[in-house]
Amino acid sequence: MKKWIEKLSSSNLIILAAVLLAAYLILILAVTNLGQTRLKESQHRELTLKVQSYASMLEYFYSVSSEEVSDFTTSRAMTTFFANLASGMSMEYGLGASLMTLDHELNQLVRNKLINKIPVYKRFILASYDGTVIVDTADKISLHVDVTRFEDISEETHVLHTRHDLEQPHSEIFKTVYYSGRPVAYLIADINTTVIIEQLTAQEYEGSRSKMLLSTGADDILVWNSIKDDPFENSNIIFYELPIENTPYQLQGWFSPINEKDIFTSGWFVVGISFLAVPVIIGLFYTFNINNANIILKTKFEESHKQQRVLAVQNERLVEEIDRRKLSERKLAYQASHDALTGLPNRKFGNEQLELVIANAIATDTKVLVMFIDLDNFKQINDTLGHLAGDYILTESSQRLLSVLRGSSVLARLGGDEFLLIIPELSDEQFAQSLSSSILSLFERPFIWNNQEFFITTSIGMSVYPQDGDNTHQLLAAADTAMYRVKQDGRNAYRFYEDSMLTDTQRSLDLDGRLRQAISNNNIEMHYQPIFDLETNQIVGAEALMRWNDEKLGFISPEEFIPLAEKNGLIHKLGEIAINQACHQAARWQSIIPIKISINFSSVQFRYCEKLFDQIQQGLRSSGLPANRLDIEVTESLLFNHTQDVITLLNNLRKQGVELTIDDFGTGYSALSYLQKFPFDKLKIDRSFLIDIDQNEPNRELVGAIIAMAKALNIHVVAEGVETRWHTDFLLEKECDYGQGYYFSKPLPAKLFERLLSKNRVPQSVA
Repeated sequence: MKKWIEKLSSSNLIILAAVLLAAYLILILAVTNLGQTRLKESQHRELTLKVQSYASMLEYFYSVSSEEVSDFTTSRAMTTFFANLASGMSMEYGLGASLMTLDHELNQLVRNKLINKIPVYKRFILASYDGTVIVDTADKISLHVDVTRFEDISEETHVLHTRHDLEQPHSEIFKTVYYSGRPVAYLIADINTTVIIEQLTAQEYEGSRSKMLLSTGADDILVWNSIKDDPFENSNIIFYELPIENTPYQLQGWFSPINEKDIFTSGWFVVGISFLAVPVIIGLFYTFNINNANIILKTKFEESHKQQRVLAVQNERLVEEIDRRKLSERKLAYQASHDALTGLPNRKFGNEQLELVIANAIATDTKVLVMFIDLDNFKQINDTLGHLAGDYILTESSQRLLSVLRGSSVLARLGGDEFLLIIPELSDEQFAQSLSSSILSLFERPFIWNNQEFFITTSIGMSVYPQDGDNTHQLLAAADTAMYRVKQDGRNAYRFYEDSMLTDTQRSLDLDGRLRQAISNNNIEMHYQPIFDLETNQIVGAEALMRWNDEKLGFISPEEFIPLAEKNGLIHKLGEIAINQACHQAARWQSIIPIKISINFSSVQFRYCEKLFDQIQQGLRSSGLPANRLDIEVTESLLFNHTQDVITLLNNLRKQGVELTIDDFGTGYSALSYLQKFPFDKLKIDRSFLIDIDQNEPNRELVGAIIAMAKALNIHVVAEGVETRWHTDFLLEKECDYGQGYYFSKPLPAKLFERLLSKNRVPQSVA
């Protein structure tokens, strides 16, 4: 043992130490070299993921922006504008308002769509299919855009890269706007390239020595460049290129290798640090034994302290989570029972409050007042001025209503523009009337939105516990019925519920059910009133008039069941019955006298022009009636609110030979432009002009003027309401062509009318 100690204490100990040190350094260099290789591989993986992340981010950005632009092409504002434009509506009568709404919402999108407080869009341009600019959100508004550049783009691609003169490149998203299945315009969104650059440079800094471009092949958008020298001169530069799907862009990136970025990643630095590590290791070797016990003790102490910190953090998080859940539960409970817009109790909570008030009224033997408050014409203002204006009206209305309530009253919003007001312990009806008057007076003050002043009235229906019901359902139904009666009587008033209102409602329900049965059982009958040639006193046509004689309800006037059919959708069935019966009867009568049959149509039927055209075509085909023996009567109100579909329908009917008559001329929106714009063969003078024409000189002058005007336009004239010989003499003097009225005949069933045709003369006692 002593010999070994002597040998180790000599120069051999130094040599052994040197060998061990050299071996240690070689090991350090080998490990360092391996680390450099792994570092480069890691950099390549990191850069690959970074470039892929950038590409995915851009793809997602353009995908989301494209969907947002696409959603706007089908928005309510866009659809309303093109519907108004297609209907021929002028800027004064609604097109201007819908255009302002469209411009406002596009500007809102430019201002509010932000990423990191940077606008996503520079501008929006809505251009018609020929390139004419409809809306431009920029300060410098364009009047025309080149839409030919969109024609060669595939349906899947909606991103364009454009350059205008010497300006910076533009990145645009365009979408085609469709209306009624046809392309009518382009919506073009100019993307703010600053947003793209901001997102792509989020992970870059000056020391990263990198460069990125968005390239289209023709020109580039420089995103970032921290490489001072030309990257193409350095063969060690790492280059990536990835396409951005559904865009014309390629993402190109140049990155310096990690060992060229910083001296701390170079090989020489690693070698130097390896030598400097030797004395550190020696020092650690000498101090290891001394500090070993302290290190173990310190490690145990730190571990115990760490566990305490973890437990403390967990306890804090647990307390925060409990508080957050309690707050969330209170918020959800409030949202479930209150209206989000006005803060008032909602329908569910209002009904619950009414049940509690009724229960208290039963216990205290008191009365309860239930009021239904509905804003008049709210939908019209909401559609015209926009939903923001509608929200303002609802919020302001709720504040006005709250201002007249006492402490125990409950005000709830039932939905839409309806409010429920509950007054417990009602003293008498006089108080209810006074409160209703106060509520009506609240709305005498104007509403002001965007410096525009307008007024809204209210309709109030009231029911009282216990006389109008002893439960929530009955009281609400009674108040609702009373409110609708106010609507029918002219609005801006209040009414208490009465039992007679239920009777009227019940009759409407009975009429609805009986009308459906009458249609199913073919109990609707057509009567025919002849039209006479005033010169020859011969029948030249007949007007088909619908009659309904119900087994239970008796004779029902068309003035009662036709409006009902328009509301419940049965008008199309009635129209089909009228066409089929009238065409078949007229076809049968052609062998007796070649007469023309006239059929009136409701304006509701013209909302579905294709369906109406098919019904007329089917009636002519199935009956064999020649098209030139059918006369379609159109009211002036339809012409005033006509759409392009109505014009197309009338022109198609006229091309097939069907005659067109403008009915009740002079009672609606009479205008010479109707007679020039539409292909009318005849016009009918309304019977109201003939009632007292023998004593009313202005009416005589007006009828004469109408006949003279029609003659000048080569249009035949039919006078309705001919009831005396004086009428016929006057009309003959004014050269009126045809007459129709009780002087000749009342409307007759088909069999009696056929007898009249067979006699070929005016019956003496038909009226």
